[in-house]
Amino acid sequence: MPSEKDFSKEVIGGAKVSFAETVRQLELRGFELSVTSTVRQRPKLPLQKIFKTLIHEFRAFIRVVWGVLWKARRFDLVFLNMSAYSALVASTIWIMCRVRRRPLVIRFFGSNLGVIYQRYGPLRLWLIDKTCLRSSLVYVETQRLHQELGERENVRWLPNTRNIVLPPHIIRQDKDKVRKLVFISQLRMEKGLYEMLEACRSLPDGCHLQVFGPQMPNTDFSLFDGHPRATYAGVLKPSEVPMVLAEHDLLLFAGHQQAEGYPGIIIEAFQCGVPVVATTVGGVSELVEHEESGLLVEPRSSQDLKAAIERLLDDPALYRRLCGGAERRGEFFRSSHWYARMAEELRKVAVS
Repeated sequence: MPSEKDFSKEVIGGAKVSFAETVRQLELRGFELSVTSTVRQRPKLPLQKIFKTLIHEFRAFIRVVWGVLWKARRFDLVFLNMSAYSALVASTIWIMCRVRRRPLVIRFFGSNLGVIYQRYGPLRLWLIDKTCLRSSLVYVETQRLHQELGERENVRWLPNTRNIVLPPHIIRQDKDKVRKLVFISQLRMEKGLYEMLEACRSLPDGCHLQVFGPQMPNTDFSLFDGHPRATYAGVLKPSEVPMVLAEHDLLLFAGHQQAEGYPGIIIEAFQCGVPVVATTVGGVSELVEHEESGLLVEPRSSQDLKAAIERLLDDPALYRRLCGGAERRGEFFRSSHWYARMAEELRKVAVS
């Protein structure tokens, strides 16, 4: 994964922000770190050049593995942050760490292994089970994934966390009205961009949705053409996100990816006192407590999304309760105590 200083070179996603927070928290606790990117750039070559593509993939694979193991010579452990889709790289690093007698700690991003099974079949799960899941420690993002892995003593639940602190002059005061809606994410269609814009199309006068995020290959910007209640407002730097959240009343998250973990933008909204209307995908239904810190709706349904928004427009008491619940939920996901526990566990592994 890239470090925070590399953010300007690549599109920012939730896993990158979470990784940067991990680096920051461990450095605060006295760890000496050296970051090696495991991102492999895939060239866009025509189908007839498949051989060149395979050669490029193989070279990138070797470069990643060698980069990690070269640095492992002078460090006490290897800490690999990955999605379960990266099983081949992770399994190879696990084997090499065994050869070099270096403990390996793995952190999985995402919600569950069932999605991996559906996409890749049992072989990749078998590979993960025989290698990665036998690492010294395995951190998983969701409670569902923790349960799927059973009673393994080396598995720990480490949710996505944030530590948003708002300056006093931008702390939200008016918690009675829902007028300003916001969506902040990469503009992938699987994030529910179409459903969200459709849901907001016929909202009452005075309600408006601002959409922030980088354009992606499948972004359909024609959806904004002539939209009466939504505006594309550009790309935010990570440092700008808290202020923008605090200036809005409600976060929308309409994604339909079943591999979704705990979206960091939802946690950031909670810590700014902003509730969310979100879909029941992946770990979102664990993160958002229905009718306590937000409202949950079925994915791919603009009608359900619209109904949830209108419910909050018509029920100020419910909205106030959700604002309070969002603040409480956000406090649970403050970074400090989670990383204090991690730091203690990593030190034990490093000296074992």
